[in-house]
Amino acid sequence: MRKLFATAAIAGTLTAGVVVAGVGTAGATPPPASPQCSLVSYPLVILIEATGGASSPLLPLANSIQAAVCQ
Repeated sequence: MRKLFATAAIAGTLTAGVVVAGVGTAGATPPPASPQCSLVSYPLVILIEATGGASSPLLPLANSIQAAVCQ
C-alpha cells in the first residue's frame, strides 16, 4: 500500500510540474500576428530591403503603415 501511495505521489508531482511548465511556456510566447499584419509586413520588408535596408527613404513610411495595421 505504501508503494502504491508513493508511486501516486511521485506521478502527481511530475504531472503538476509538467502542467506548470507548460503554462509558463504558453504564457511566454507572443500571439501570432494577424493575417492583415502579415499581408502588409512581408511585402514592406522586401520593398525596404530592395531600396536600401536601414538607409531606405521608404523606411519611415513603411513603419507608419505597419504601426497602423499591426496594432
